[in-house]
Amino acid sequence: MDRAYLRIITWIGLSVLLSILIAPNFLSLLSQALDGAFDSVVPAIPFSALLFVLFLFRGNDLLKIVREEKGLSSELYTRLVGVSGTVSFFFLRGIVANSVVLSGVTIILVFFFSSLALNPLTRRIMLPYAVIYVMGACAPTILQWVFGQPLALLSTDLSTLLVKSVGIPAVWQGTQFSLDSVTGDTLTATITPGCSSLISISTFLCLLGLLHFDMKKNLVSTFKLAVSGIAVLTALNSVRILILVWVGYTRGAVEFWSVHNWVGYSIFLGFYLVAIIVYSKMGTRTGTTYANGKRFRLF
Repeated sequence: MDRAYLRIITWIGLSVLLSILIAPNFLSLLSQALDGAFDSVVPAIPFSALLFVLFLFRGNDLLKIVREEKGLSSELYTRLVGVSGTVSFFFLRGIVANSVVLSGVTIILVFFFSSLALNPLTRRIMLPYAVIYVMGACAPTILQWVFGQPLALLSTDLSTLLVKSVGIPAVWQGTQFSLDSVTGDTLTATITPGCSSLISISTFLCLLGLLHFDMKKNLVSTFKLAVSGIAVLTALNSVRILILVWVGYTRGAVEFWSVHNWVGYSIFLGFYLVAIIVYSKMGTRTGTTYANGKRFRLF
């Protein structure tokens, strides 16, 4: 087997093992967060998709870089940074143990620092991905404090218009609504800051930053898509709430709570895919060198 493949397999295997040792309760924390109704602030699936994008579309670039690696004595400073960063997380296990966001960020940084220790030249690709992922994982918590409530109010206003337009007899009081379903259940729910379009917007902007780095687009194209994407995602979030209200009205409270997260993931992931296709056809920077001397394409 090609040594480059062995290096990458070793890196992934070691990273998975270290992640289990450093953040053993991540999956249970993630499960609790995904069961947290409207106020879940964990964009778990979209950011997992970002990692999938890394290995699917940059696999050849990673292999090429790893083939340039020398012996263990090469890039010694970078390797020491990787080892030191990885070891330091063992002393932070108590801090990250109770936070799904910190646990998720820790896992990503363990992958990054272990890549520096084993394959230091991969920093050319891994550093931007690690930075963008950490920013994206932490951004919802930070942005929610500033913009969460205004966006929740905007989502409520838009959702109220949509719900009334299709004739669902819901009663709204501020950001809370209640209705009697056709199954006899009484459903009450609140559109919290976590239920606004904040999570999908922050995920989209991080994905856009990732694509801007990889596809070498000009800033005008990136800015145009960012502004239009924020507007579209705000509208799509209200459509998501409409679908959930309709499910609650026609099928009852149990069905409402069972689909509330997954409806959003399907809608927003669909939007991200369309955005990638649109962005790939927009203008690029002039005088740009692409990976392997070729234009980078997703499709």
